[in-house]
Amino acid sequence: MCILYPGIKCGLASGNSQQARNIIIQKINGELVQNENIKREILFPIKTGAADCAVTFKNGSEIRAIIVDQNRKGEGARSWRFHLLIIDEARLVKDSIIEEILIPMTKTKRPTALKYGMSEKGKVIYISSAYLKSCGLYIRFRHHYEQMINGSSEYYVCALPYLIGVQAGIFDEDDILKELDKPSVSIDKFDYEYRGRFVGSSSESYYPYEIITPCRNAEHGELEQPKKSISEYIITHDVALSDSKNSDNSCTHVIKLKQRSNGSYTKRVVYTKVCNGMTLPEQRNLLRELIHIKFPNAIKIVMDTRGAGEALPSLFYESWEYINPATGEVTEYPPIVRDDDEAGAKLKDSLPIIRAITATNDFNDRFYPYMKSCLQDKSLELLSSSEEVDQDWKEEKISDEEYALHREHDALMSELANIKQTLSEHNNTIYDRIIKTKKRDRATSLLYGLSVVYEYEIANKEKLYGDNSIKYRYKPLYN
Repeated sequence: MCILYPGIKCGLASGNSQQARNIIIQKINGELVQNENIKREILFPIKTGAADCAVTFKNGSEIRAIIVDQNRKGEGARSWRFHLLIIDEARLVKDSIIEEILIPMTKTKRPTALKYGMSEKGKVIYISSAYLKSCGLYIRFRHHYEQMINGSSEYYVCALPYLIGVQAGIFDEDDILKELDKPSVSIDKFDYEYRGRFVGSSSESYYPYEIITPCRNAEHGELEQPKKSISEYIITHDVALSDSKNSDNSCTHVIKLKQRSNGSYTKRVVYTKVCNGMTLPEQRNLLRELIHIKFPNAIKIVMDTRGAGEALPSLFYESWEYINPATGEVTEYPPIVRDDDEAGAKLKDSLPIIRAITATNDFNDRFYPYMKSCLQDKSLELLSSSEEVDQDWKEEKISDEEYALHREHDALMSELANIKQTLSEHNNTIYDRIIKTKKRDRATSLLYGLSVVYEYEIANKEKLYGDNSIKYRYKPLYN
């Protein structure tokens, strides 16, 4: 279009500046200039700088990558005007930026159209992998689709699943299907990444994507608490021991608490680690390191003590030596005991901060709905999608460990969406898995931690509201 339409200005935008620049750096400067017919239309040199990345043509046309700083609401891109705008990986660009910043850029006609009084409208092209039906891109896709099938020539949509690439010989189908064997790739993720399908929760889901997605608003996790942090933390752990294939995993979350004026908390999950086949002493060491070294503001360790976890608390009933790997310095930390163990509390310098959880039907009846209420009122905050930080990871702006936290929350969202509420033969409410083969270790670990936060919220409200607080203690939770 830049060659055939003199004076046309084409903009490239993406969720991060590097992604848009790569179209110019890799596709145009790296590949297309090898074609002599294209090469002689371009005014060289091609600019590839971070602040100035553009291709200029001899007929006055231009292709320019623009910086859409999503943290600044796209304000830095306001000054540009384009006749054609391509938004790459559009699902990663915030709807507010698309509507308020990017689309208005395309309302100016070309000089040629103005000179000859031609009717000409700007165009916006969205290129993206699919995602969840709860995301803004799906709403935009549906609108374009409905306009197209109703006969409008101004709208067009097309889905290109991986089979198109197989038919074109770009890659092999068996190689693509191997992605399904990776533990980090769920059926949902495979569908939207490779099959071009927008994914929605099952109608049975107790935690549909629609209520989880708005809670994925935390831009970064924490591998350790920030210096001078005054926030309190809850460490919650679901125990598992087997290392056999398809066995359960042990899962640890760290929940950061920030108290609100009404006595409730903002509950941000800042750290998640999942392990398979870890022994009880190894799990003890992991939790000890988190509470003493990485998150010393932690006020409670919550763990499942049914089955495999029954013996875990006893491993904390003695002092623990930590060897600093950098200096070799040895530090001894006191015993940690259960918060309901009066005898254990008499151990010298012991810390009564272990909360043992037994997930009975009564426990589940109370706290699965509470977890849903935390999602509905957005007081529970999860890390943003790994796709949103993928480029930062590739550019080494964030570490492998930091990137892994976002990947774990992708899996957590999938586990939550797979939970359904049903009735047993005896008319008891149970919380089961829609797809039986999918795990829910991350979801249950989070549930255990939130049960303790709920107690703290009740206590806070008793202090704030006095005798009237009984209405909070017995207030029914959301169903």
